[in-house]
Amino acid sequence: MLKALKPMTYATRRLKAGDLFHARTSADERVLIALKRARRAARPATEPEEEDEATQDDGAGDIQQLRAAYRAKTGKRPYHGWDAAALTVKISEADADD
Repeated sequence: MLKALKPMTYATRRLKAGDLFHARTSADERVLIALKRARRAARPATEPEEEDEATQDDGAGDIQQLRAAYRAKTGKRPYHGWDAAALTVKISEADADD
């Protein structure tokens, strides 16, 4: 996320000083910062959320078991971005297909 330092046009948008926008590529971001047209926007401070003790467990063993079960059921490797809930749904869908 970038913040415009002065009025300019970028990606067919007319930006005023202080407007927030996303650069199309990291190369565009570097160029805009080098030309002093924009700077990285400060991220708002967020307070850490308090979690229950049950949710603090990372469940690394559970996810590994679910991935192994998915692979055994479908013969395919699971997508690395799926969490435990998504894997459970995919396994139940594979059970329904059989």
